[in-house]
Amino acid sequence: MGRYALSRGRLAAAISSVALAVAGGAVLPSTAAAAPAVPWTTATAITGAAAHTAVQDVVTAADGSAVAVWNQFAGTSERKLYAAVRPAGADTWGTPTLLTTTPTEGGDAQLHASADGTVTAVWWELPESTSPGDGKNASRLVSSVLTADKSGWSTPVEIVGTDASWADGGIELAEAADGTLTVVWGNRTGTTVKPEVRVAVRSAEGTWSDPVRISTATADGADAALSPSVAVASDGTTVVTYLQHSGGIATLLSVSRAADATEWGAPVPVAGAYLSAGDPQLSAADDGSVSLTFSGTDESESRSILAATRAADGTWSSVETVTGTANLVETPEPLIAPDGDVTLVWVDWTTRFNTRTATRDADTGTWSAPQTLSTAYVPEQYDSAIGDDGTVHALWTQTGGGGRALVESVRDNGAWTTPAQLPGSASAYVQGRLSVAGDGTATAVWSGAASASAVSRLYGSRTAWPTLAVSGSTVPATAPLKGTTTADTAWAPVWQLSRPASSWSVTVTDRAGRTVRTLTGTTADGLKVAAHWNGRTTSGGYASNGPLTWTLSATQVGAASAVKLASGTVTVTGGAAAAHDFGGASATPDGTGDLLTLNSSGALSVQYGTGGGALSGKLTGTGWATTVKAVPVGDLSSDRCNDVLVRLSSGAVRLYKPACGGAVKPSTPYTTLATGGWNQYDVLTAPGDVTKDGRPDLIARNASTGAVYLYKGTSTGKLSSRVKLYDNWKTYRKVVGAGDLNGDGVGDLLAQDKANNLYRYFGTGKGTFGARVKLFAGWGASYNAVVGAGDLNRDGRVDLVARDTAGKLYRQYGDGKGSFGSRTQIGSGWGGYKTLS
Repeated sequence: MGRYALSRGRLAAAISSVALAVAGGAVLPSTAAAAPAVPWTTATAITGAAAHTAVQDVVTAADGSAVAVWNQFAGTSERKLYAAVRPAGADTWGTPTLLTTTPTEGGDAQLHASADGTVTAVWWELPESTSPGDGKNASRLVSSVLTADKSGWSTPVEIVGTDASWADGGIELAEAADGTLTVVWGNRTGTTVKPEVRVAVRSAEGTWSDPVRISTATADGADAALSPSVAVASDGTTVVTYLQHSGGIATLLSVSRAADATEWGAPVPVAGAYLSAGDPQLSAADDGSVSLTFSGTDESESRSILAATRAADGTWSSVETVTGTANLVETPEPLIAPDGDVTLVWVDWTTRFNTRTATRDADTGTWSAPQTLSTAYVPEQYDSAIGDDGTVHALWTQTGGGGRALVESVRDNGAWTTPAQLPGSASAYVQGRLSVAGDGTATAVWSGAASASAVSRLYGSRTAWPTLAVSGSTVPATAPLKGTTTADTAWAPVWQLSRPASSWSVTVTDRAGRTVRTLTGTTADGLKVAAHWNGRTTSGGYASNGPLTWTLSATQVGAASAVKLASGTVTVTGGAAAAHDFGGASATPDGTGDLLTLNSSGALSVQYGTGGGALSGKLTGTGWATTVKAVPVGDLSSDRCNDVLVRLSSGAVRLYKPACGGAVKPSTPYTTLATGGWNQYDVLTAPGDVTKDGRPDLIARNASTGAVYLYKGTSTGKLSSRVKLYDNWKTYRKVVGAGDLNGDGVGDLLAQDKANNLYRYFGTGKGTFGARVKLFAGWGASYNAVVGAGDLNRDGRVDLVARDTAGKLYRQYGDGKGSFGSRTQIGSGWGGYKTLS
């Protein structure tokens, strides 16, 4: 791709461009590719037959429409710059709009798509074509804006006039997050003045600043400063690199301006000195860094593709060699994926002109060996770009079948697709450009003719991939597991797809984002996804009650990887009991934590969690002695309903087994665990499963000695003999079974000492606890009850509920890492309850 014939500047915009590839005739299979080719739609003519057309640029606007600009020539006496728009999802282009007419055939043009939906065109106009040095070849830089609704272009405005600019100096554009747009170019202001690099900035309100010279070639005594590239870092800093030539030596310099600054900094050396150097290319990454590539020839006359990185703090790394090159057509642009991997695509002379590529792994910091993509001779012209998802597109012109054509390949998940010829692009003379939309679809625009001087037309095409979507669905809202076996289907969603897919997956995750189960399969007739889930987790157990999230992904036939198509929720009923969940508004366990209270009249009530962090409604069992100690212990009886351990005043212990959503009454079925002796304990609390055997366990503290014991839940629905964990925990005012605080599947403890420091003890999964970690100082001095209440807000993390001596009720949300956020009052007047658990 020629430096000025087709500007190599890839716009640092919110909308990324895709790479074009050209091949002629039949395309042979590529040994380098590992995935099926990406299909393209039939070519559509944008213009009628013209004397000569040359595509300049194509971008995809925020609304998905494609915008192209091209030069159209009538011999060498006139150049017309046109633009056209293709609506999103359409194949037909609108009527071309004439942007300018000039009496010469020259003039570079570039487009930029902004996040607000507008598209900016910037171009050079060469009013006269005369001999260099006669004082009549002055040029001007002009801009126009296409409205967000694509109804029309604004009146062109002059950025720099013919009285201040000489010759077409290329164009590069970059936009900051605040909407300011920077254009950079390199040229001279007169026939005897050295070339320098200049910039102009358009404010968010649409006004262009006066041009500013940012290079210092004249002051440095150098011969020229030229070939600038621009990018805007994620912190808003605008970075420009350019080449400075002096006495046959090329040096690479960088200039930057902070987001809140009005002046540009002084040039900073990045690399040098080289006997010759190719145009630099910049791209900005999400982490605040800016990647640079260029080519250079050292004293041994060995030429290489080189790379460097500007860190977020403004410092440049040392230059590293990507690979040697015998004859590089043009410096490749750094294509940066979201994970930090950098891919380069270029055309150079190896055994012939080939399209080649290499990728720098962000984790290892090393470049892969160069890989050849093309399967035939590549006559220089190419393009490349990256999508928002990290998919890299490469487009090049390739010979074959008695002519030339455009060929494309896509890098997805580390593998390149088989090179594919764009339909209708075969021509003896063809050149093209490419852009990518937010949904991953690509648009190519090219001009083709039988020869360089023949009448030509402009054509466009777009990918038929990835356009996979859900066209209809039947997705049950619930998965009822009561009475099912592993051979039964509890949830059977069906999705109808818009296009054939080779495979699909449905991933079910809990509220903390952990995978519960992944279902996979192939489509019926290529279009129907019919999933069947028995309600069991990956390990074979019942999924927990409450809402789960499902995500449907599928791989379109011919695509290299799966794409996410839809997501939603399914509520499990009759599944495994969630921590502290006894019921909900409909008396059915809903996966939300509840609170158990005993009042002075002997009413033992389940106070329902709303799912929004509050408590509302209750289910009450009356007739209890006010001296009982009730402990929600979890599902010890393995009936998928939470049980309650009750210690009587006699010291006897019973395990009450209410039905799911049922009240806990003295008449509720129970199993006697001990006939006496349990009055010795002043703490009875259930942290969850601390042995990782799938059964809940109990912690008890002896009131007189302070010794702490573990009672393991058994497969018979009882408790094993106690095991001493600690000799003396008398220093603690409270010991609370908190549940699984960090999401590792093991129950944890909280302990508040007499100085009101709160500590956390993570369960090890072996029936013991790790070393304590201090969470808060001066915590809970006024609390007379603290409860690990399960998940109150349905975020998949266990939370705390506490009552103070004034009867106020508070909650603290768990952070999923072993600690809690600040407290929020959720009630008052709770002092009348004898116990909270």
